[in-house]
Amino acid sequence: MLDRLRARGRRPGVHVAVWLVVAVALTSIATGIVAIVTEPALEGEGVVETVQAVAEFSGTIVGFALLVTAWGMRRGYRLAYLSAAVLVVLAGIHGVVHSRALSIPLVVLSLVGFVVLALTSPRFTRSFSFESTQVGALLAVVGVVAYGTAGAYALRAEFDGVSTVVDALYFTLVTASTVGYGDVHAVSTGARLFVISLVILGPTAVGVVVGSLVGPALQEHLSRTGQRLTADGGQSTDADQSGGSERIVVLGFDELTVPVLATLAARPSPFLVVTPDADRAAWLEAHGVAVVHGDPTDERTLEATALERATAVVVATADEAATAYGVLAVRSVDTSVPLVALAPGGRVGALERLGADVALDPWNPLGSVVVDAALGTAGTSEGTAAGGAEE
Repeated sequence: MLDRLRARGRRPGVHVAVWLVVAVALTSIATGIVAIVTEPALEGEGVVETVQAVAEFSGTIVGFALLVTAWGMRRGYRLAYLSAAVLVVLAGIHGVVHSRALSIPLVVLSLVGFVVLALTSPRFTRSFSFESTQVGALLAVVGVVAYGTAGAYALRAEFDGVSTVVDALYFTLVTASTVGYGDVHAVSTGARLFVISLVILGPTAVGVVVGSLVGPALQEHLSRTGQRLTADGGQSTDADQSGGSERIVVLGFDELTVPVLATLAARPSPFLVVTPDADRAAWLEAHGVAVVHGDPTDERTLEATALERATAVVVATADEAATAYGVLAVRSVDTSVPLVALAPGGRVGALERLGADVALDPWNPLGSVVVDAALGTAGTSEGTAAGGAEE
């Protein structure tokens, strides 16, 4: 058991993986920029030369994409982790293709990053799914780009400046985004009609994508703001910042949380519940409980609860992964607020290492007390960790 715990302790954590991905991203961006303004040590010919030229620009794009995946990894998303693993490999390949001495750090960092990502794979378990409208919007953009590229290439004889597929793609992106440099233009009636259709479809598809991606986030933000005002008794934001009564913030609401809330309700201390379930949030609100509807592991949701005014935070959910991410999220927002976490899997030591001040095994409290008394470790963190079925 102790050997397993030590091995677990030596395994890189989420923060290490995230910061390594960020390092690879920044190095990829810097290497891509340097590659644009310098010549490769080994210049290729034909297809190799084309690949090198493309890699000079695509390496920078890979770097920015890695920054996005790092943001998702910080919140534990599995999709972001898998995307980062693929992009880290691509970043390393770009470093090799660049054929420059300055690309060596990128190759080394990519190798280290991939190894760390492989070791931390079990730590990224949160699911993420696009809504049907978002999938449709993204497919619409892909369809417009494919339509424009294929159409421009098929009509290349009727365009001044289009001779390759890359030219057709360039013309499509410039036209659909309404940039319109004017270096490529139609010279026939059929080509002009095609351009008119692309001008109509392109901005429309982009607008739909922006609306589908930004709209839900804006709606969620407004919903959280409204819930916070409701939780604070309809007081204004200025009243929030001026002080107000302190309270206990409870993250999660399921069968494991019910006894905690029942005990809190029997005492005079005010409390606030954060739950991602809209139906449960409505039920709590109908029963006079202050509630914020949002993801308890999202820093923006936690900021809406004003953790700086909380007397304590309780992370109580039957989902072991959600509990761990909740502890990490709280500590990323506020490092000083007292934090108590329930360990549904018995891994109290792991939660304490993540930042919980106190971690308890809800399924075996009596056994923990008996063992601690027998070993003489009652009241110590070692006793607490030993009392649970730590991993």
